[in-house]
Amino acid sequence: MKLYRIFIPKQYNDGKKIEPKKIRKLTEMVRERFGAYSINPFAMLPFIQGVWTSEETHKLYTEPMFMIELFVEDTFKNQRWLKSFKERARQELDQEELFVISQNAEILKDY
Repeated sequence: MKLYRIFIPKQYNDGKKIEPKKIRKLTEMVRERFGAYSINPFAMLPFIQGVWTSEETHKLYTEPMFMIELFVEDTFKNQRWLKSFKERARQELDQEELFVISQNAEILKDY
């Protein structure tokens, strides 16, 4: 199993707020594909933000964001879908980069 964390910015690179309907469209795509997702509640707070410098333009970005978390089977098909989703979301939200992190995960079971 894999735990994927998809970092979704709340604003465009120019600082303007991303329209909620664009965010809903992306989260709906994830729900339709995997049946569920979680949004990290701590990432909804205003002081959680990403800070990074573009390698291309050397511009410093400070952006609030939230995180979608998925716990899914580790399959090539899921990896391919998530890579495609990342690129589509990056383009839809007009971002230089969009981060998706994966880590091995398992559900602890009572024995």
